[in-house]
Amino acid sequence: MTAFEIMQKHYRQRDLAAREWKKKGGKVVGYICDSVPEEIILAAGFFPLRISGDPNSGTDVADKFVIPEYEGFVRSMLNMLLTGRYDFLDFLVIPHARDAVHQIYAILSDVKSSDPTLKLPVLYFFDNLHTTFHLSQVYNREQVIAFKQKLEEWSGSKISNASLSKAIIIGNENKMLLKKMAALRATDPPCISGVEALQIIGSSMFMLKEDHNKLLQEFLNEDHQLSGSKGVRLFVEGSPLDNLQLYEIVESCNATIIAEDNCWGNRYSDVPIDTSLDPFEAIVDRYHRKSPCPRIHPLSRRVEYCVKSAVEVKTQGVIFNNLDNDSQAWDIPDEVEALEEKGISTLYLKKQPYLISDIEKVRVRIKRFICCVKPSKY
Repeated sequence: MTAFEIMQKHYRQRDLAAREWKKKGGKVVGYICDSVPEEIILAAGFFPLRISGDPNSGTDVADKFVIPEYEGFVRSMLNMLLTGRYDFLDFLVIPHARDAVHQIYAILSDVKSSDPTLKLPVLYFFDNLHTTFHLSQVYNREQVIAFKQKLEEWSGSKISNASLSKAIIIGNENKMLLKKMAALRATDPPCISGVEALQIIGSSMFMLKEDHNKLLQEFLNEDHQLSGSKGVRLFVEGSPLDNLQLYEIVESCNATIIAEDNCWGNRYSDVPIDTSLDPFEAIVDRYHRKSPCPRIHPLSRRVEYCVKSAVEVKTQGVIFNNLDNDSQAWDIPDEVEALEEKGISTLYLKKQPYLISDIEKVRVRIKRFICCVKPSKY
């Protein structure tokens, strides 16, 4: 298998590497959302595994515990946890992110206490504030200290500065290699499709970073033309995308997704950790100042980041994909206005289901949009 094929395999079989680690006697720490500092988990000697949903698995069990208004990908994650898809996890870190994610902690805590026979991991709530102010950084630093202490309790040993520094170096290398891959998407014509890129980025969250770095380096040393890409250059903004369905639809319409503002895409590798600082303080600093997600205040940071990211890759159009019941869409009107002022066409797909059932209807809308995209001024 080629390096890319191995990464594809791990994107499809997201528990593969973690289960192999577990068989060898290691312990696995699952975490939800990229606001959890995975470097500290790695430094503690655990396997950090980002939890994702599965649009094809249904949410029947989870729906008994949550209101229908919760986002489909959150209900999917809860369903997988309740039905044993993540029964190999030793621990699960749930951050203070969107309300529905926060609710997962309360639901699992209640279920765990009412049914001790149900195989669920040890839970930890990672609190954090969502502004960039100094007082927020002070508060968040205390939360990272508490998280580090909890990991030390779980592992039975102290986390040294040396282990933190090593984890930072490994993580920074992964971010650097992913940014090199991202540059190949932005070439004219693009060397890598959006579908291919999303699999490469996503697989880094389901493997040990050292193993992923080797595959990425091997991939970058190869010829960079995968499936070949052409057509209109598009940028995707909006709700988290932990699967390929939207990208596959878009790229079947004579278009290539050359970048995105998404925690499952380019935004994941945007900001490295400053190695000139004390390793712990550097981690705190990075997670405080990382690229802004929709829950970050002030709103202006989101708008500036979206426009800058779209302009840098010379996109011709931006597709806003807002999942049904995703309340974190308040930045979209300002982003649309700012992009159109730059002469960049936009398409707003509102209230999309987590699993798109009427694929042809979405494809028709995208094709119409592509036909109306303004010529690039770059």
